Amino acid sequence: MRAFLIDSANMVLSESTRDRVERGLVWFALGMFLLHLALYSANLIFEFNWPEAYFSHPLQTLYTPFSAILVAEVYLLIHYLPTSFARSMGKQMEIVALIEIRSVFKDVDFTTKWPWEADFFPHLLGAIIVAGILVPFYRVLPRRIARIEELELQRFIEFKKILAGFLFAYLIFLSGWSLFTWGLELYTDSNWALHDPNDFFYNDFFTALILVDVLLLVISFRYLSDFGLVFRNCGFIVGTILLRRALVIEPWHALAYESTSALLALLVLVMHRGLTSDGPEELTAG
Repeated sequence: MRAFLIDSANMVLSESTRDRVERGLVWFALGMFLLHLALYSANLIFEFNWPEAYFSHPLQTLYTPFSAILVAEVYLLIHYLPTSFARSMGKQMEIVALIEIRSVFKDVDFTTKWPWEADFFPHLLGAIIVAGILVPFYRVLPRRIARIEELELQRFIEFKKILAGFLFAYLIFLSGWSLFTWGLELYTDSNWALHDPNDFFYNDFFTALILVDVLLLVISFRYLSDFGLVFRNCGFIVGTILLRRALVIEPWHALAYESTSALLALLVLVMHRGLTSDGPEELTAG
């Protein structure tokens, strides 16, 4: 059973699978964009009076392909999880920045207020701040080198691969279920309100990710004795919790949570460098 799980995880996380998933989702995003644009044009020309939440402005068509691109980013997060906890944290921040940019597309052309008074402004500011903090985060992020016994390291990485495989299966299930429930709501709700995908996809995925991160942290105590690395990983988990919380609160509060999470991730990464006597090298299992 263990060998089957490892083989399945290796297949899911292989570079060839990554390439196929990325290309498939890009083509899917392009197709959804063209379909949404065609439906918008048909509604404009033939005056079908379809819901304004989806067909009142051409910029709304950008919301659809961005959702598919975000799923690709979630897959990349899972892809990096077994090899680097820190890079996985970076991917989480990338996802939140893209979610905020997607929200800008939803609101940017529906206001005549000053930008800082508009609904899209906190989303735009959040994306800029998180992406800006990612610049020093990736510069500080050290290169990797194994510093514990090779057998113990391999066992830990295999365990992380198995968890990542289960997380990928959950991603597939959650994507299908979210699409089904969204379609069902469109069919049963005559108002056709623009339902935020964060409410039924990213919230659930980030919750599962927090549980996986905590489990990895607990298991890592068996293999790691580096206080700086353990402290850094604890900080990353707190950062993930803050990002998860930011998805369900009002935009200005979300901006504060996202900024705090990104700054925390950068700070604990810098502190890890200072607490590690061997300098700019990162444990491969981290």
